[in-house]
Amino acid sequence: MTEPPLPQKPFEEGIEKLIARLRRAELPEHVFNIYKSDDTKLDVRGGAAKRRENLRRYIKAIREPRFAFIGIATGWRGARFTGVPFTDEDRLCIPGSCYDRTGKRERPYREATAGVVMDLLGARSDVICWNIVPWHPHQPREPLSNADPDSETIGYGIEVLEFLFARLYPNAQAVAVGNIAAEALASLRVNGQPIAVAAQLRHPAHGGAEEFRASARALLLIEPEIE
Repeated sequence: MTEPPLPQKPFEEGIEKLIARLRRAELPEHVFNIYKSDDTKLDVRGGAAKRRENLRRYIKAIREPRFAFIGIATGWRGARFTGVPFTDEDRLCIPGSCYDRTGKRERPYREATAGVVMDLLGARSDVICWNIVPWHPHQPREPLSNADPDSETIGYGIEVLEFLFARLYPNAQAVAVGNIAAEALASLRVNGQPIAVAAQLRHPAHGGAEEFRASARALLLIEPEIE
């Protein structure tokens, strides 16, 4: 007689429910659901499934973060092909790691913002990274581009973020990365209460890398690098 499957622990069950929410989101045409769909021209076969697994492994490794760094949206050179916020294939999906590439092209994708954040955080387990919009908004008919998400898409993302804080990380302090993320976080409610934003950091893009590094190091009590 087949043994019934063991019940999932609450944290693992929360991860699966989070991923299910991401996957089933009905998004506008100009927002690519990286956890549901594959673009046959850009993705390897089963790319979306690999991205779901990458995200699952990432979240499982960070169980009790002190901070949640919240950006605005997935970028095409970064999480679009990894499924993990503020990462890129070149740095995350290295040989021997537990993370898989999903891009079809020979060279792994590389993103400047991902590099700044990953180099700063390293293997820290006290920071979880996320985006207000965890999918990929792009210009119409230009899948390899980025676009600011509209209010409708931000609303979908806020619902997921509420779940993330309420179910997985109720004790994490939100840190806005950029002005757009800060504005969106102002509408976030967890269990009916507004969420406090512990800090706002300059976004690393568009010349903000050094200011981001300095502010994030101060927040995380990282000693400045000696030149």
